[in-house]
Amino acid sequence: MRSRSVEAMNGAGVAVEDLDPLLRAVLTPVPARTAPVVDALGATLAEPLVTAAHLPAVDTAAMDGFAVNGAGPRWSLRLGNQVAGRSAGSTLSDGEAIRISTGAPVPGGTTAVLRREYVHIERAGRCWSLRALPDAPRRNDLRARGESWSAGVELAPAGARVDAALMSVALSAEAPVVAVRGPLRADVLLTGDEIRAAGALGPGQVRDALGAVLPHYLRGCDIECRRIWPMPDDRDLLRSWFALDTDADLVVSVGGTGRGSADRLRAVLGELGARILIDGVRVRPGGSQIVAELPDGRTLLALPGNPLAAVVTLLVTGRALAGVRTGRRPDPPLWGRIADAAAPAHGPTRIVPARQLDGGVWRTHGATRTPHLADLLGAQALAVLPAGTGRGALVEIVPIPR
Repeated sequence: MRSRSVEAMNGAGVAVEDLDPLLRAVLTPVPARTAPVVDALGATLAEPLVTAAHLPAVDTAAMDGFAVNGAGPRWSLRLGNQVAGRSAGSTLSDGEAIRISTGAPVPGGTTAVLRREYVHIERAGRCWSLRALPDAPRRNDLRARGESWSAGVELAPAGARVDAALMSVALSAEAPVVAVRGPLRADVLLTGDEIRAAGALGPGQVRDALGAVLPHYLRGCDIECRRIWPMPDDRDLLRSWFALDTDADLVVSVGGTGRGSADRLRAVLGELGARILIDGVRVRPGGSQIVAELPDGRTLLALPGNPLAAVVTLLVTGRALAGVRTGRRPDPPLWGRIADAAAPAHGPTRIVPARQLDGGVWRTHGATRTPHLADLLGAQALAVLPAGTGRGALVEIVPIPR
């Protein structure tokens, strides 16, 4: 996809498909840091994840059964049991066997590990012997040293997201400390004279339906919410708030992105000397969003004030922004086929809640209502519908954090 210049995109609004390439062209990743991998969930690897040891470190049993030396089909059975977490003990001689547990180091001389269900134990006087069942499969459940990986192997590249699987793999690879970027730290600003969090509503006031849920949606974008600040529509207060000392990487503001008489964000950004990177996106809802670079290096993501428009913007632009600023490799889009005709022939791209039906197709909610999040009830994803999208079309699917 060919990206355009910032100047060409500003004013007319950015096409939604141009968001990621534009942000990658104008923003740089935050500095890398080292952290315990168990504390880095949602971060992005700044360096490849490389194994520091063989796995397994020694030859071990992959199943409960018996370690044997020799081709058999009969072995003399030693007393005892090799268990995980202990040394392997003495070496097996040719024709000997010993009971062994899953994960236990095998004794020296072991040529195979046989599952318990594939053998029969017999007693002759004071001696015990082990015999392979004639119809049992000839399978060796010995897990050789380094079978999973050797030391020095790259398991995940720089730019990979630290998720639960990567965390577990890093611990298995004896790489408990990793170099990462992020998760981004965000200060959140809720603006609007009409917003009321508690108490009876006065004339023209509306309930704060976003403050309590924004941290959840931010976490779904791998952004940490440091604090939420409510603020009236006051130009001086807004300018003072942007000047506060903070260690945040990102500012997420809600409201003030329109061009009405009470919307002062653009004027304040101009006074601060901020560089507006995106001033509007050709999408509904969320078309009035703003992305700017503040003089102190923080990135501003300004969300529209309507709750659904704010959440849609966060899940689309916010995710892209978090990926760019942490140096994450872009994931390939998820695609799904929609069951209903959903977009007019002309106009901006629509992003609407959708749920999956039996058989794998998706049904959208049709016309969306932005003053609340009722359309997200039961929805599993957002469907991105360019103009002219019709029944049966293959469209991009954006998961909603559950």
